[in-house]
Amino acid sequence: MVAPPPHVQDAAHEAQRLRGWLGNAYAQVEYMLGDILMRAKIMPEYQGVITRLPHGAPKRVGKIKEVLALEGFFSPYGERLEDLVNRFEEHHELRNLLAHGFCTIYFTPDNDVGFEFRKWHRGDEGEDTEIIQMFRIIDLQYHEAQLRPLADQSVNLLREIHEDLGLIGQ
Repeated sequence: MVAPPPHVQDAAHEAQRLRGWLGNAYAQVEYMLGDILMRAKIMPEYQGVITRLPHGAPKRVGKIKEVLALEGFFSPYGERLEDLVNRFEEHHELRNLLAHGFCTIYFTPDNDVGFEFRKWHRGDEGEDTEIIQMFRIIDLQYHEAQLRPLADQSVNLLREIHEDLGLIGQ
């Protein structure tokens, strides 16, 4: 097997770096949602809303919305949490494709490089489909520029929540 040209190798390394940042940024927000739910679980005002930590980001988002619908400790954070959750949801399918998708690298003699991701998806209505999406480095950079600030905001908000709970410095 012949190694691809250096520009393709460089693009592959950059794409993997960006793929990692995208996955990490998404995970930061998903952790924040789980942490909030586990804190709410033991608070009297949210009794019965969370019986167990939901598995999967969409289910966690649903429970966060239930928590925000009630008056309680998290009410002052409601607007910011709702905004973060809405922006987070926009990236769910992208994250799944990049995390679980099979990647094929295509390149042309004129230095163009593309990354095709394929993933089998089990639909809610029983239909199974293959998702196929092509990315170039600029596309991955765009998505990273959307998700990284969202992760930063979620970490900052979680730090504020932890401060208000008296958890910082213990």
